[in-house]
Amino acid sequence: MEQEYTQPEETTQKKYIRNYTDEGREKQKQHLNNIRQKAMEKKRELKEITLKAKLMKLEPKLELAKQYDEYVNNKPQIQQQEPEQEQIVYIPKPVKQKKKIIYKEVEEEEEEEEVVYIKKNKPKPQESLDRTLYKSSTEQLHLRAVEERIKHNLAGWHGALMPREY
Repeated sequence: MEQEYTQPEETTQKKYIRNYTDEGREKQKQHLNNIRQKAMEKKRELKEITLKAKLMKLEPKLELAKQYDEYVNNKPQIQQQEPEQEQIVYIPKPVKQKKKIIYKEVEEEEEEEEVVYIKKNKPKPQESLDRTLYKSSTEQLHLRAVEERIKHNLAGWHGALMPREY
């Protein structure tokens, strides 16, 4: 049951007109040459435009380079002095003042008065973020290790307490 398909007999073919004469060929060559020349000119113009754009971007940088060169060349030369002999100076550490408790005795009629200088605790400087993170992570690791030990011990004791069949 093979079916054969046939094409309709009326098919239209496009006819291309070509110049096979020498004059036609010469006209085509001239036309193509003209198109090539115009394309080359356009390409040259675009290259010039891009080159000008690049030069415009470089222009401020070149000016800055010139200014820097002028600055370096016109910079007053500082004469280096000979280093003098260095003197070693020892700075003593400040002596900490000790707090004293002073008792004053008042006449016998009155009670004794105590004058006490109390050392005030200065607030501790806040720890750095790295230090606090380190402490919290070590605490977490310690708690995790304790939990693991407890689990292991419970599993071992559970097996020991369970009755066995012989």
